[in-house]
Amino acid sequence: MHIFRPVLPLLFAIACHANGVDDLLRQGNYQQATQLAEAALASATDQPARWQAQRDLARSWLQKDHYQEAGVLLQSLLYGPQAVPADTLLYADLLDAWFQFLRESSRFKEAEPVGTQALALRTQLLGTQHLLVAESMNNLALLRQYTGNYGEAIRLHEQALAMRKTLAGENSKEVAESLHNLGTLYNRKRDWVSAERYLEQALAIKQQIMPADHPSIRVSKARLAGSYIDSKQYPRAIPLLEEVLSGEQNNLNSDRVHKAIVLRELGDAHHYLHHVDVAEGYYRQALDAFASSVGTQHYAYAVTLNSLGWLYKKNGKQEQGASMIAESERLFDAIK
Repeated sequence: MHIFRPVLPLLFAIACHANGVDDLLRQGNYQQATQLAEAALASATDQPARWQAQRDLARSWLQKDHYQEAGVLLQSLLYGPQAVPADTLLYADLLDAWFQFLRESSRFKEAEPVGTQALALRTQLLGTQHLLVAESMNNLALLRQYTGNYGEAIRLHEQALAMRKTLAGENSKEVAESLHNLGTLYNRKRDWVSAERYLEQALAIKQQIMPADHPSIRVSKARLAGSYIDSKQYPRAIPLLEEVLSGEQNNLNSDRVHKAIVLRELGDAHHYLHHVDVAEGYYRQALDAFASSVGTQHYAYAVTLNSLGWLYKKNGKQEQGASMIAESERLFDAIK
């Protein structure tokens, strides 16, 4: 089968996406998705099947926060001696996953051309009105959001949202994702009213269409709680974060990075309420969780270190706090 010829990209796309791993990832069953991808890779008898299984395994690893393993595999599939042909939708999928890896690893300068290439290739192969094109647009919008280009981020998010409403329906996972991302963007812009409106809409859709223990519901609850913290609504934030943390601790599909973020936000809430010992405990747990998942050179680790430093500096541990703040600022400078 010569399925890699440029004249057959859509057949290749169908083969790549018609599998149970995608369904499991959508359902939030990340551990089962990983196991299925591993089994598919072990039983693959030809190169196309191996490539597809490896793609699925990398995407599952990203969801299970095995970032380093996913990164090594994605690099090999895109740029190694047995790389996937560059004119196929599978290559576009891998570019999109590699872009997400770079973005979530705070490697923003490297991520920019990869995300742009993924969007361009998917548009070339699928046309302008396709859910995978909207996905790449959404992912590129997140990079703009992370790097402070809010005007361009809003434009891309709203374009992806309109496309997703048309193609997937108003009450879909895809629409909920776009609403959620718009909520986090407006939270960064300190527009708390708009942030809470979008985040509450996203959470309502997810609770309507997803199982109660779906990881995505916990993510939306945590981001809504984060918005409450930023708008100084601490009594509303803490119970919601504690609920999310309990769900992360009691679920096989728990995301270590998300758990670390929730721990940090609980530290923030108690910090602002002057519960020094409680805040310190949460910050320490968050630092350990970030270190074991994304490493000590990551933006999220630096943010947590900075927060703990200020807690110390304001509460009798000036020297230790100043040292942590200086280290966090060094990390921020290195990441830019």
